[in-house]
Amino acid sequence: MNFLNSLWAFVVAIGLLVMIHELGHYLVMRWCGVRVLRFAFGFGKTLWSRQDKSGTEWAICLWPLGGYVKPLDTREAEGLSAADRCCAFDTQSVGKRIAMVAAGPVANFLLAIVLYWFVFLSGVTEWRPILAAPAAGSPAAEAGVQANDLITRVDGEPVESWAQTQWQLMQLLSKASEITLAVVPTVQGIPVDGAKDRGITFKVPSDLSLGPNALPSLGIRLGSPQLPAIVGTVQPGSAAQRAGLASGDLVERADGEPVANWAAFVQMVRAHPETAIPIVVSRQGQSLSLELRPDAVEEQGQRIGRAGVSPEATRALEPYRIHRVLDPAQALAAAVVETWDKSRFTLVMLGQMLVGKASLDNLSGPISIASAAGQTAQIGLEAFLRFLAIVSLSLGVINLLPLPLLDGGHLMYYLAEILTGKPVSAERQALFQRFGVVLLGSLMFLAIFNDLQRLFNW
Repeated sequence: MNFLNSLWAFVVAIGLLVMIHELGHYLVMRWCGVRVLRFAFGFGKTLWSRQDKSGTEWAICLWPLGGYVKPLDTREAEGLSAADRCCAFDTQSVGKRIAMVAAGPVANFLLAIVLYWFVFLSGVTEWRPILAAPAAGSPAAEAGVQANDLITRVDGEPVESWAQTQWQLMQLLSKASEITLAVVPTVQGIPVDGAKDRGITFKVPSDLSLGPNALPSLGIRLGSPQLPAIVGTVQPGSAAQRAGLASGDLVERADGEPVANWAAFVQMVRAHPETAIPIVVSRQGQSLSLELRPDAVEEQGQRIGRAGVSPEATRALEPYRIHRVLDPAQALAAAVVETWDKSRFTLVMLGQMLVGKASLDNLSGPISIASAAGQTAQIGLEAFLRFLAIVSLSLGVINLLPLPLLDGGHLMYYLAEILTGKPVSAERQALFQRFGVVLLGSLMFLAIFNDLQRLFNW
């Protein structure tokens, strides 16, 4: 079932993102007066096709992992009339060719903005940046970070949510040698009366590798309230539903051990992917014995168990969360900022990989993307929309890189044409194309290898 969930979510995600990307190319080509011969979704054998009045063949192909738009080009057709030559891609001005090629990545950025706008418009519930106890010997512990400290500022910038805090910290880690935090102690999520912010500064290790494990390795981890192990929501099709867990169940024992709180239950589940755990729950005053077999998922390069269940909402959670609802204008502004920030950070991370400061293990391929698609789709619409937005803007950034075979490679040719006054020769383009095939093929091989490492825990 998890495989099927991941598969359909992956197909929907890739299908939407590719369609929007190619639609951007198509619309600007038509606006520039270029004849489009084919708009294909997918590759391989054509399953369905239809030709419209303008002569464009619309096609759906067997493998829905990409797509393309094919314009009329004088270099690929012979015997064209003067009218046809005017409608060819390569006869357009360099400015129009730049617009047509850049339209694909721009469409991905616009899609990310729209997706984030829907997320912010519907309201966002986020965790406050209240920290767990740092690991002994970590930079945060040595600097004086304590359990239940609430971060109020990062390098002088005010922060309200854990997501905002993570974002500020990751930006600093890519360029700063030390980090300054302002924290205030809390009790059950509520700041201590009369307590003042205290400043904490710690050095960033020179060998720190940027990526998902960067903050935990520094001792910066999100804390969680001590909630009773009472089941709240059970996700349809999840391991918890298959085990027979229901809303309101109090988990008393797991694998023969007493369950003190919800965090202890989560820890037990995470430690037993695809392994049967006998549990005892109290339901309406009666004890029931069940067997829970958590699904196996990948998280930050580790294989963990997931039950697909959330704790009962209690008042104890309220001080740990912040809920924001924005009006349409505010949501749009926030969406633009979010897209810009995430796109810039994606580019920074790629640069850090090139200089060796960020591990190439951070590269992910189709297996990891499919897994993330399935997981976010199961969590809910907001998580899935956020996933689509981050993949869409990442697709936009990557396609703008000045590499052959990518849109950015073609933009590089056009820039050279502007500077030299003549187009890049076909021979040189063919040479660059061969280089691009080798480079992108190597990166894809590495990404798939990383996927397999995460999948089989090599």
